[in-house]
Amino acid sequence: MFVVPLGACALAVSAPVALADPPASPPRADAYVQVWCLAPGETVATPYERVDAQSVDQGNKDVQVAQFGLHHEGWLCQIGQF
Repeated sequence: MFVVPLGACALAVSAPVALADPPASPPRADAYVQVWCLAPGETVATPYERVDAQSVDQGNKDVQVAQFGLHHEGWLCQIGQF
């Protein structure tokens, strides 16, 4: 913690923790589906992101997810579990 005196007052500022784990994402309130990916060198697919279900139904998100591997060599992703 750094303390900087300012006249009669003191200002305390804490330094950020380096390389801290990001907080778990909160559950979505709207309808969503999960994108699962198998990363290069991995043997188990894991949830990669949550997307709005409407973006899959109306926005061709499923096609975008399927084409992710075209731009990221070795990745295999799909809507829902493998």
